[in-house]
Amino acid sequence: MRMSQYYLSLLVLSILGLVATALGGVLHRPWHLSLALPTAMLVVGMHSLVIVFVMIGGRLLREASNNCGLSHEYLEQSNVFFKDRTGLFFCVAGAFSIVIAAVLGYGNRAFGLAPDVHLIAGVLAGLVSLAAAPFELKALQRTEALLDTTRETLDTEDRDRAARGLGPVDERHIAYKDSKAHIALFIVIAPWLIYLYQVLIVWQGDFGRVSLHPWVEASAVGLILWIRAKRRPEPGSQS
Repeated sequence: MRMSQYYLSLLVLSILGLVATALGGVLHRPWHLSLALPTAMLVVGMHSLVIVFVMIGGRLLREASNNCGLSHEYLEQSNVFFKDRTGLFFCVAGAFSIVIAAVLGYGNRAFGLAPDVHLIAGVLAGLVSLAAAPFELKALQRTEALLDTTRETLDTEDRDRAARGLGPVDERHIAYKDSKAHIALFIVIAPWLIYLYQVLIVWQGDFGRVSLHPWVEASAVGLILWIRAKRRPEPGSQS
C-alpha cells in the first residue's frame, strides 16, 4: 500500500471514532472515555504521519540531489508543504486541538469547567481535522509522485551508465555512520528517559516507587564509552 492509502484508512477510522466518541459523550455513555483516548491517539498519529512522511521524502530527495546528480527542482517541489505552511498549520492544529479537547475532558473535575467546554473543544477539533484532510492528502500524493519520478529517473540513468560500462550514479557516495561517541551519548541519555517515564507517567511523580537501578549503571557505562570515544576519535568521524 502507498502512504496515501494508509492515510485514508486512518482518516476513515478517525472520523468513525470521533463521531462515536461525540455520541457517547452527548449520551453520557460509560464507554465514552474508553473510546475517546484511542481515537485521540489515532488522530494525532494521522496528522503526524503526514509531517513525518513529507520530511523523510524531502530528506531522500536531498540525498539524491547531493549524491546522485538529481535536479534540485525536485527538492524545491517537496518543500512546498513547508513553504506554503497552510497544510502544515492544519496538521499541527489538528493534532494539538484533539489533545486539548482530551485534556479538557477532565476540566470539570480539575478546574470546575462546564462539560460543554469539552464538548465544544471536541467538535472544533474534529472540524479542524476534517479541514486538514484535503491539504494532507495532497501533500502525501505530491511527495509520492516526486519519489516515483526520482526512482524512475535514477533507474534510467543507472541503466544507461551500465550500458556504457559505468557504475551507478552514487557509486562514490559514502553513507554516513554514527560515530562511537554519538552511540555512547545515546546510551548515557536513554536510561534516564526510561526512569523519568516510570516516575512521572507510571507513578505520577512518586520517586520513591522507582529504583535508580539499573538505569544509573547503564548510563555510567555509556559515559565511560563516550569518554573513551572522545579520547580516541575514529578516522574521519564526525563526533
